[in-house]
Parts: sequence; C-alpha cells; structure tokens
Amino acid sequence: MDTCNKISKFMQKSGHECRVMGVPKTIDNDLYGTDHCPGYASAAKYVATSTMEIYHDARVYDTPMVCVLEVMGRNAGWLTASTALAAYKGAGPDLIYLPEIEFDMDKFIVNCKKIFEKSGKLIVAVSEGIRDKNGKYISEYGSDLASEKDSFGHAQLGGTAQVLADILKKELKCKTRAIEFSLLQRCAAHLASATDVEEAFTAGQKAVQCAVDGTTDHMVAYERSEKDGKYVCNYVLVNLDKVANTEKAVPREWINKEGTGLTQDYINYALPLIEGESKPPMENGLPRFAKLKKVLAKK
Repeated sequence: MDTCNKISKFMQKSGHECRVMGVPKTIDNDLYGTDHCPGYASAAKYVATSTMEIYHDARVYDTPMVCVLEVMGRNAGWLTASTALAAYKGAGPDLIYLPEIEFDMDKFIVNCKKIFEKSGKLIVAVSEGIRDKNGKYISEYGSDLASEKDSFGHAQLGGTAQVLADILKKELKCKTRAIEFSLLQRCAAHLASATDVEEAFTAGQKAVQCAVDGTTDHMVAYERSEKDGKYVCNYVLVNLDKVANTEKAVPREWINKEGTGLTQDYINYALPLIEGESKPPMENGLPRFAKLKKVLAKK
C-alpha cells in the first residue's frame, strides 16, 4: 500500500493521468483500515486444520510428547491466533504466544511443566517473531545454543520452534518436535475459504470499477456488519495515506490475561471468515494450475 501511495502521489505531481487503487492482500492480516485482508482467512483455515491434525497425531501413542508449532508473524500474531480455532474445537494448542505480548522464558517453562505433568502431552503454538523483554527474538537464542553439542557433536541451531523445543527437551526430559508451517500456510489453495475467495475477487472488481469511475489514491477495504444475525462484508474506500506503513496488531483484549491464548472475541471474529470450501479444479486427481501463455504485445 505504501508503494501504491508513492506511485499515486508521483503521478499527480508529474501531471500524469494515472489512477492508482490499492487492493489489500496479506495472510499476516496486519493492514490498517480493513477488518481483515484477502488471504488471511484461507491461511487461518489451513493453520487451524493442520493444528487439529497434529493434535490427533501427537496423541496416537501413549508415550510423552511435546510439539512446538511455529507460525508466520513477525510483528503481528494474527496467523498464530488462528490455532485458537483448533482449540475451540477441542483439538488445539495448550498455550499460544503472540508477538504482541512480551515473552518470558521462565514463565513459559513453568506453564509448560504444569500442563505436561498433568497429561504427559503438550502442544504450544508460537509466532516466529516473539521477543523477550529486551526485544531479542527468541529465534536468536539459537545462536546461544550453538555452543552446545548433541550426542553426535553437532551444534544445536534452529528457528523459534526449534529453540523452544530444545529447551523443553532439557526441562521436561521427553521427546519434543519443532514443526514450522513455513510456506505451506500461504500456498495451501486446496483448503481455501470460499468466503475468502469470493471477497478477494469482489475487492479486485471494486478497485477496477472505482478506477474507471475516476477514483484514485485509495484502498478497497473490508467493513464488517451483520444482516439477520449473519456476517456480511461491505466494501469501503480508505485513503492510502492512512494505510501506508501502519501496522494492525491483534487487540490486547482478544488475548487472555496471561498472554497464553485467545478470548472468545477472536473466535467470533475469525469463524465467519473461514466458512465454505473452495476447491481448485482437479486433473488426474491433482490440482490443475493455470499456465499462462506469454504473448508479446504489438505496438
């Protein structure tokens, strides 16, 4: 949106007639001025579903098991928050940590021990960008672990999930798994939300219509409302000046007092967004992706 804003301002200053409309898209869901962003709902649906599947897999065996799930989100924890949807269905993380809340390693270990000692099972979901009180990313703790060697003499390195899994392995003395959703959470079109796909298409359509009608320097945003008790998405325009470089975090009141989970307010916010299934066209049992033919434009 910052790029859209700069291009729009440059064109106006230069005297060129060029209409610039911003269409939001980010699974991070951190854009200002819109209730949610195209892409977020589908990614949240995938994260929640995968978390539920991991939950059941981790409970197949009677042996003690700890899983640390790492979800995208450096400064905003919207995607990690979606693991709470799995918890809402009874198959989610015991603890959820977002970058909006300062991470305390000592409290983390105490919380994990308390849960693990009761059931011998533990699932923790963390945002990749969680930081301690000094602003140090927990993933950076991996460099501290590098000085320690495993039984094969290898240095211990890893991302946020791996760092925490290594720490919990020492503290709880059990098998631990670090699971990074990585790129899968943003490219799993086979589990897209029908609501998300329809809204994304409409947002792009609205942007073109506005540009044709003479509007410029604005972003098409989502506005939430209800009709007959059901979720409705309205499309409104927001000035690009207000959107550019402004980050939207998960509201503090949607995170529980302890900073280890989400409240019902978040569940109510997210559930309507993940409704419906949008399946890609299939061919021989596999998705058929569009293959665009490059055609040279003739003057």
